[in-house]
Amino acid sequence: MTVSVRRVHLLPAFAVLSLVVLVLLGTALLVGPGEVTWADVAHVLLARARGHTGPEPIFDALVWDIRLPRALLTVVTGAALAAAGTVTQGLFRNPMAEPGVLGVSAGAATAAVIGFALGLDRLGLWATPLVAAFGAALVLAVLFVLARPQIGFAALLLSGIALGALCSAVTTLVLAFGAERWDLGVKIVRWLMGSFEGRSWTHLGWALPPFAGGLALCAWLRIELDALQLGSQTAASLGVDLDRARLWSLVVVALLVGMATALTGVIAFIGLVVPHVARIWVGPMHRELLPIATVLGAVVLLAVDTASRSIPDLVLPPGAITSLMGAPFFLWLLRRHETRSHG
Repeated sequence: MTVSVRRVHLLPAFAVLSLVVLVLLGTALLVGPGEVTWADVAHVLLARARGHTGPEPIFDALVWDIRLPRALLTVVTGAALAAAGTVTQGLFRNPMAEPGVLGVSAGAATAAVIGFALGLDRLGLWATPLVAAFGAALVLAVLFVLARPQIGFAALLLSGIALGALCSAVTTLVLAFGAERWDLGVKIVRWLMGSFEGRSWTHLGWALPPFAGGLALCAWLRIELDALQLGSQTAASLGVDLDRARLWSLVVVALLVGMATALTGVIAFIGLVVPHVARIWVGPMHRELLPIATVLGAVVLLAVDTASRSIPDLVLPPGAITSLMGAPFFLWLLRRHETRSHG
């Protein structure tokens, strides 16, 4: 009966969150430098739907060329990070597991920074996401090696923190060695703050293939992830190929985190907070959890980015805001976990 109740609530919840995304998208097109009204947005979108440019060039540039691709990339990034966090938590069977906390995002960031230093980003927009995905996969593979049955989550968490610190140290060394390259330092520092400034339709186009592939793999893995919640031995007895499930989970997280980190920089804690909230809402079954967490991640990050742009004459990186919101939540979650463990 419990499962049937959750299935009844899945579609309404998904529909409500999707409607919120649409409302936030419309709001995002109004926010920012330059006075744009709902009528201006409607005129531009209707003209573009007919294959023409907007009646006013300035509004067409603001709405279609600048704000809309940025807002859509924000939706994709939030959804990708939330989905990757959900898969990571399901894989390690712990709600505190998250690509950022476990050092996976730091691995993607370090690989991308090394790519910047070597000039790989000049090869094409595809190069940085590919390098970042490799860095995310490498850190996650190390965590798989460390995640033996006898190791506790506290040790795994410390391992992730250590890997994240190692990656941060490598990033600092790259900045130090390239200190005389002022343009490189500015590019890396701005990118590490996590931002959607200057993102275009081209960036969105490069984000969509790994995003779609990652979500398709998430849907395919949902049964394996549910079985893993019962323990590795029980999952194996139910016919789950543990090595295959772990390998494809690695691919999913590498695709989604690598894409998001490469195109927008480091956006922390979305993959931790959003799946936890979604799990409270719809329960632990990944058939319901994955779609709700994915759309909720889009809602949260789009709301954060829109709010950060609503303050006149002040540029607030969305990555800094998500860290300010997520770090206290993580500390609370960690304290709650320890209290339950000793209770």
